[in-house]
Amino acid sequence: MRLSDTQILENLLDALDRLFDRECKVIDLHALLYASQVALREGSTAIELGHYTIAVSALVRGGAAEDIQREEALEITNNLRAELNELLPAS
Repeated sequence: MRLSDTQILENLLDALDRLFDRECKVIDLHALLYASQVALREGSTAIELGHYTIAVSALVRGGAAEDIQREEALEITNNLRAELNELLPAS
């Protein structure tokens, strides 16, 4: 995996942590998911972000209250967190 890919995925994992800690909103996570998906599309990576991006996008467009969106986004991205933890080197 390229160094830039690793940095993108580390940033994504940090965003998931910030969402869990209530330091960012679901819309912020969606923006980073989408940007990460686009950035990684050109290269090869061992992780597919498309279905997470689509699911979080639908959640944002659904217009539920922020707390509900947060809980659902954490559920949606739970497997992503596990994939990232497995894929990224331990710091």
